[in-house]
Amino acid sequence: MTSDVSLDALTCDMAEILPDVDSQTTGQYGDGLGSENEERQIKLLLQHLREQDNRYREVEREVSYPASSERCDLLLPDGTPVEAKLIRYWRANGDPEPNMIKHVFSPFHQNTLLTDAHSLAESDLGARSGLLGLFYTRADEDSETVEALSGRYTAENIADKIAKDIAYWYDVEVSICEIAHFTGLQHTIHKQGAVISWSVE
Repeated sequence: MTSDVSLDALTCDMAEILPDVDSQTTGQYGDGLGSENEERQIKLLLQHLREQDNRYREVEREVSYPASSERCDLLLPDGTPVEAKLIRYWRANGDPEPNMIKHVFSPFHQNTLLTDAHSLAESDLGARSGLLGLFYTRADEDSETVEALSGRYTAENIADKIAKDIAYWYDVEVSICEIAHFTGLQHTIHKQGAVISWSVE
């Protein structure tokens, strides 16, 4: 574990323990963490981190925005608010996930990764804030991977696109904080991926 519970430390530590959490997760749509919803994934990962490192007990969940009924997913001990989202383009049965584009990239729907960045930038939760993405993809040898996207569907490309989209729609400065890869997961579809974080100024 790293020495500070900062956004980049959280990113790397989550990726480090994710395969272990995955191996212990009996899912509703196949064993493994990848098919679980966002709330359960964050809960299980944070629970595991707290068991290994007492500093993670200071991370708060579901913190209210000032003067709003909305809640922020995480608040780090250094005061950094963090919104989290799943970035997962295939359902547990292998079909494309039709709602993922609007849940991640849309500025026209509520509670997307883009609108989360805007909410953080406009809030009084802190001068700096962060986004966290749990990115999943198929195994490299999976024949069902969409051929046209095979070279572009990477954590690095997705991280860059999200930062550019936020800047385009909201004129909010976002930089990629950390990309920490993981692999060897047990679900038949969600076999590998990365934890991605962005700093929002």
